[in-house]
Amino acid sequence: MNHVNINLSKVVRYTIILAFILAIMHFGKDILIPLSFSMFISLLLYPLCKFFERKLPRILSILLTYVIVLVIITGIAYFFGTQFYHLFENIKNFGAHIQSSIDKFIKLIDNTIFHGRIDLAKIVRSNSYNLLGTGKLIENTISTSTGIIASFIMIVVFTFLFLLYRSSFKKLILYHFPVDKKEDAARIIMTIQKVGQKYFFGLFLVILILGSLNGIGLYIIGLDYAFLFGYFAALLAIIPYIGTFIGGLLPFMYALINHTHPWTAIFVVLWYVFAQALEGNVITPNIVGSNVRLNPMIALLAIFTGFLIWGIPGMVLFIPGMAVLKVIFDNIESLKPYGLLLSSDFGRKELPLLKKLSKKNE
Repeated sequence: MNHVNINLSKVVRYTIILAFILAIMHFGKDILIPLSFSMFISLLLYPLCKFFERKLPRILSILLTYVIVLVIITGIAYFFGTQFYHLFENIKNFGAHIQSSIDKFIKLIDNTIFHGRIDLAKIVRSNSYNLLGTGKLIENTISTSTGIIASFIMIVVFTFLFLLYRSSFKKLILYHFPVDKKEDAARIIMTIQKVGQKYFFGLFLVILILGSLNGIGLYIIGLDYAFLFGYFAALLAIIPYIGTFIGGLLPFMYALINHTHPWTAIFVVLWYVFAQALEGNVITPNIVGSNVRLNPMIALLAIFTGFLIWGIPGMVLFIPGMAVLKVIFDNIESLKPYGLLLSSDFGRKELPLLKKLSKKNE
């Protein structure tokens, strides 16, 4: 009975701690979101910065890294900017095509089923115009971009500081461990750093390969803005399942409305299914590696929890956050079962204790 009471007290204590952490994450999101992005970006930029530090002081190395990244981002922004400009020119016509297609479809149902006795097109039109105000939605999004710019500036500053004071942060963490545990703690920090870099470099390569694959396929199919849709879908793929669906839905809708033959839209769907199957089974496992891949249940849970706490940034940040947590669990003996729970190998591997029990029962 005492054992049960002790376990219940642990559950209550851990629940209170978890609720306290979630409350801090929710109310402090304006600072924690840019801070989290900065931590992950600093992991991504660290190898390049360290390379320059062989010949230059740390501050100059960070500034040179920033210049190189700025040139790359400028090139990417120019490509997407010009493509989106031409796409936005057709947005009003795009909305008109959607409304026209809906009217034709509703009129067909009205004439076939109701023999024209009720005006279904008028009823649907009166309730659908608010959903098709795409141009207005974009204008509102642009007008509220001040907060995004402020967050971007915070990310730039925090990333610079993380790279500049990374040695001090490491010493601060190690300071809180006993002498006999410092070596293990340093090894775990190094592992997190290496896995984090592999994850983000791998993710970058996956986006590049998947975007090119999507773009080539859409170009062969004959879709306008093929590489814009292709790379946009690849970028959204950093949010598993949900991002993939949204990324494929946009070119499907565009093909359905702007091409007279429905086979174009069907070919778009088939190509995206093929590309995503190739990405999930061949590209990502070989580039990112299975050691940082999460099982689908944990990935979806991380996405929905991240959305509830931090919105869309949380959907992006909680996936690599869980991958880092998995590395910590994998390197601490008592927490290895929880690392297995997060792993994509969950269900295919057995814990050593369960193996012994299964052998004993045979």
